[in-house]
Amino acid sequence: MVRNVLPDANIWASATLHSWFGLIAAVSPGVWKFHWTEDILAEAVHARRRRFPHASSTQMEQLRERLMTVMGDNQIRDFPFDGSATLPDPLDAHVHSAAVHGDIDVLVTQNVADFQVAERLPYDVVTADRWLVEAADTAPRVVDRTISQQLEFRRRIGEPFDLAAQLRTADCPGFAEIVHTRLDLM
Repeated sequence: MVRNVLPDANIWASATLHSWFGLIAAVSPGVWKFHWTEDILAEAVHARRRRFPHASSTQMEQLRERLMTVMGDNQIRDFPFDGSATLPDPLDAHVHSAAVHGDIDVLVTQNVADFQVAERLPYDVVTADRWLVEAADTAPRVVDRTISQQLEFRRRIGEPFDLAAQLRTADCPGFAEIVHTRLDLM
């Protein structure tokens, strides 16, 4: 069964998480279907722009273009406000509404606390680390292929890198340990 996944803006705003989730989305048709909304992408681009005020427009546009390559057809659009849950942060209402309207199975966000409500949500809310660890358990070949692609890209650009350290910095210590172990086996 294909699981519908909605990554929040903070996943796409992080260069590390963006690359892992984007690559997994590209190599896992039939396992997960990654969804998006205009609001979520706008929020991600805005967050990137704030972190990199001197980046070229090309760099900002490429963020969206790379995502459209793997998720373009999976836009959640024309959805109404869903007031079935009272979120601590009203600015996350669009994410909740999209998840409900888009029949999402799992919302991936680094702000899980913003979705802890008294009402039962019709979707799971997990951190990037938890989702990536579960992905490694569910589809280890997909994760191994993604690790190989990450290695190939990093070697091609010629920068020093430590995939596990980057994941720890992105608040994914569990998945970092899995990647570290898998790298030892490759």
